[in-house]
Parts: sequence; structure tokens; C-alpha cells
Amino acid sequence: MDKKIKEDLLVRNERIIKAVIEKSGRVCPSSVALIGIYGSFVSDDIYEKSDLDLFILINDPDGYKISSCFILGDVAHDIYCTTWKQLEEMALYSNPYISRLVDLKIIYCPDDRYLQRFMELHDAACKRLSSSLNESDLQNIKIHFEEAKKSYADVMMSEKPERAKYASARLIYYCEMIVYLMNKSYVRLGVKRRPEEIEKMQRLPSGFLIYYHLLVEADSLRSIKKQATSLIQCIKDEIESIKNKVQSKKKLDRQALEGSYEEIYSNWKNKMGLAEKIGSKYLSLMTAASCQFFYDQMGEEYEGVSVDLMKHFDIDDLSASAKAFDEAMEKYKLLYDKNGIDVKRYATIEEFEDDYRK
Repeated sequence: MDKKIKEDLLVRNERIIKAVIEKSGRVCPSSVALIGIYGSFVSDDIYEKSDLDLFILINDPDGYKISSCFILGDVAHDIYCTTWKQLEEMALYSNPYISRLVDLKIIYCPDDRYLQRFMELHDAACKRLSSSLNESDLQNIKIHFEEAKKSYADVMMSEKPERAKYASARLIYYCEMIVYLMNKSYVRLGVKRRPEEIEKMQRLPSGFLIYYHLLVEADSLRSIKKQATSLIQCIKDEIESIKNKVQSKKKLDRQALEGSYEEIYSNWKNKMGLAEKIGSKYLSLMTAASCQFFYDQMGEEYEGVSVDLMKHFDIDDLSASAKAFDEAMEKYKLLYDKNGIDVKRYATIEEFEDDYRK
């Protein structure tokens, strides 16, 4: 960049900052805790139309009086405020937009107490960034993945290329956020250099960069849907890999198991038999799927639980599906046997009454 242009930008920034500090002292003197610069003027990734990324931390709602959004020449600026609560949430690293906290160049702070509190949150965020991937990170990744799936659904339901392209941009965004979190990293550079930042990351899902760039460039409805599918699938596979490494499961014991086999029998077994008897594909499908959800939940929470009922489900053969259900139940019952649990079963109501009243 031309030296004179850069000097002019720095002078402009200084005058904006002085105006903000002056106004805060006049209209809300106790509201501003801290002011700092982040973004391109800290990373030195600037060009002639770079705006000033100003971070203003406020103590109370009066601080919003200095907020403003304006166009100066042909460059727009937004002066907006951040509360302590928002900063505390940022320190939790639930998303990778934390450069305002981590890389902030502080230029004004009227009270050392505010600076100390800010630095405590800064250090907490840095500590999270430097730690290994953990279950908390996994939960945040899953939250972004849920949003990515919604965007993917919008892509696949789109009938026009322009709507699919729009939805694909949101899918790309959430996949980027997931990749940052997978790498315990955060967004340092502007949007124009985000692909470059991502390409340098150590942990990338297999094929991610290929599908990522192909989706950006896809120009037909068919290609957009194809590349979107490939992109979200590789993200999903990587999340599964992370889950297997960081998610700790509880040890399966009697307390966790007791009553669960009987619950399967009560909620689903007879419905599968009825579905076969009356020829209801709907009842068979919904019953099997509901039971599979139970198996999946147990498998997510406890070690050693893996039952795949749907693998053998056949919508065109309800008898075979009912049989597959019973076989899955028997596989689950092996967990009872392994843990020395007897199924609570009674031949008569009298047997139940005698046992239950003990």
C-alpha cells in the first residue's frame, strides 16, 4: 500500500477515536469501560477502503448513546458497543469470532479495574484456545453442525439455482465455523482471506478443501446440490471421528439397564407385531424408528451399547421387519445377561402382585 494512503487512514482512525472518547465523556461519562482496535488495522491486512474496527465495551445501556453507523467518503464505519455479558459469552469460545477479545489493541481505559476484568476474560479465552479438543468443544461444534444441516436442507429443497446458491453460502459459513472450532482457532483475518486462513489449518476433514472450493464455484442446481452433499458429509465424518476420541461414555451397569428391556417390550414390541398383522407400513416404520432412537441414545451415553435395528428393516416385508425387531431385542437382552439382570416377567397377575408388594 502507498505510504501516504496508509498515513491518511491512520489519521482518519485517530480522529474517529478521539471523537468517540470525547462524546462518551460528555454524554455517558461512566458508561464506557474500554475502547480498543481489532481487525485489519491490528493484523495490518489493510487496503485503501479498510474501515476502522472499533471495540467499545460498555458498563450500562447509556453507553449505546455513542453508537453510530455512517459513511465517510466512500468507506462505511459502524461504531457499536459490546456489553460485559456479551464479552463473557465470547470468552467461552462457543464460536470463533473472538478476535475482539484475543487480539484487541487497547487504546482507552478510564479505570484499571475494567482493564483487569477484561484481561481475566482474555486469559480465559486464550486458555480455552490452547487446550486440547474436549467435550465442550464438541458440543459447540454440534450446535454449528445443526445449523449447517438446516442450510443443507434448504439447498436440497431449492428448485432454483439462485436460491440454492444463497443457501449454500450459509452452509459454507457454518462449515467454516466448525473447522475453526475443530482446530481450536479463531477468525483473525477479514472475509476475503478466510479461505486462505482455513487452508493453513492442520485439521481438515478428508476432501474438505476440494468440496469447499467446488461448492463456492458451483453454478448449476445439480452441481450445487452435489458439492453441498459432499461438503456436509465430510464434516459429519470428521465430527464422528472427534466424538469417538473426546466424548466419554458412562460405564454400563445394572442401574442404567434395569427396566430398559421391559420398556422396549412395553413401548414397541407389540406394535411391531400389530403392524405385521394389519399390514401397516406406517406403524411398522414409525415403531422401528422410535425404538432405534432409544438404542442410539443408549449408545451415545453408555459404553458397549450398539444395536442397529434399521439395518435389517424392510418396508416391503413387515414379517421380516418384525423378526429383525425381535432379533435386535435379543441382542439388547445380552446386556442384561452380561450384567446379571433377569427380565422382570410374570405369567399371572398373582405373580406380579406377590412380587410387587414385597
